[in-house]
Amino acid sequence: MLKNSARLAVIIAAAAAVLFCASPLLAQTYIVQKGDTLFSIGKKFGVTVNEIKAENGLDSDTIYTGQKLWIAEGLVYTVKIGDTLFSIAQKYGVPYQELMRMNGFSTSNIYPGQKIYVTANRNNYPAGERTLKSRYILGFYVDGEKYHPDSFGVMETNSDQLSAIVPFWYRLSPTDGAAVEVHSAGEGPAAVEKNEVIRRAHENNVQVFALVHNLLYPDGVKGEKLASDMLLTPDTRSRFVNQLENLIKENGYDGVNLDIEHVYPNDRDKFSSLVGELYRRLAPQGYKVTVCVPAKKWDDPANTWSGPFDYEAIGRNSHYVVLMTYDEHGYSSGPGPVASCGWVSDVAGYACEKIPPEKILLGIPGYGFDWEEGGMHPAYLSYPQAVETAVSRGVGVSWDDRAKVPYFFYRDDDGRNHQVWFENASSLTHKLEIVDRYALRGIAVWRLGLEDPGVWAVLKSKVEAVKDSR
Repeated sequence: MLKNSARLAVIIAAAAAVLFCASPLLAQTYIVQKGDTLFSIGKKFGVTVNEIKAENGLDSDTIYTGQKLWIAEGLVYTVKIGDTLFSIAQKYGVPYQELMRMNGFSTSNIYPGQKIYVTANRNNYPAGERTLKSRYILGFYVDGEKYHPDSFGVMETNSDQLSAIVPFWYRLSPTDGAAVEVHSAGEGPAAVEKNEVIRRAHENNVQVFALVHNLLYPDGVKGEKLASDMLLTPDTRSRFVNQLENLIKENGYDGVNLDIEHVYPNDRDKFSSLVGELYRRLAPQGYKVTVCVPAKKWDDPANTWSGPFDYEAIGRNSHYVVLMTYDEHGYSSGPGPVASCGWVSDVAGYACEKIPPEKILLGIPGYGFDWEEGGMHPAYLSYPQAVETAVSRGVGVSWDDRAKVPYFFYRDDDGRNHQVWFENASSLTHKLEIVDRYALRGIAVWRLGLEDPGVWAVLKSKVEAVKDSR
């Protein structure tokens, strides 16, 4: 156990070293080693004992070998022409001797382009570093899955950084597309009952939207056909809208999220009509209508995946549109980034031509994929699973500076080569720059419980979550 913990510390440290060069805001995970104390760890990272205890919810100074500690985020600053170590120290309110100690400098000489690690105290960030200000932060909520935790703990811990959650709890009935039935994505038990999740979210001023999807059916049941049956006529759509309205009022939801991902191209106009009919029914009553749409860089109505979704029409009749800017590489594409920055930026740029930017939520993946060479489908990994895979295989995590995402390669016990591409706190910082560049309303994280815990430290440092009145 201690050997594995030591290896984990080495891998994470190596990954951090790579990512420090790639992103302005970072957070660190540290595995307690034999002889460590909170004081010695704090000295190592330039934070106080109280800061470590607060970040990790510790009630005492007692720690144990192998324990995983969260270290408050720091800042990696790139030296500019004219900078001195003293001027940088003044900018962030840190003694320049402290900068020398933290970076292992023997002199105060620095050069343009050099990376300098600055104190982890977020109060020292100048106001200009927090450019995003208020943004809408939506998190998709899923009950326990077979290999992944449920979302409840993350929601509770980070409710101050969430504007809304969207529980994955309903779908089109497999026997009647115009009917809605209860359906959770996970195979594991829910942490708490649905009404308790809603209550706890509302206590923390987090809105809750009822998500309805047409996914995960048994063989022989096609989501496209169910959607087509529901969209068929004004009467079938009205029956669907009636059920959503009743669902909202009976359970105390704040709105709905349409995650109807599989639609026939010839149902494009009917889907747009549904969104408009739903909006005209719910918006006057104070309920929000949000819609998930596939990512695309241009409009091809004949495309079987993205073609059925008319960005302009959907944006006109919804409060928020969630761009599903993930699975650039996924189950059927072969290995590569789940969401490279260039691709995400192109999608966002096109979307802004059709949808008001203040209505757009940029989809943020919290997961990754493990592709086996020659295999049919990749394995779906959470961030912790990706890191644990790297540890168990004894490989380091690399950084793709073009895609702005981490990745690694390894060989399994049968000699087969694998590629793992995933997302973390550092890749999030670059996607937040896209949100800022296009003045988007915010982000939508798929899904709570899969992500790098460090994303919450990044969000706390860069974004203030909007809390809409209920």
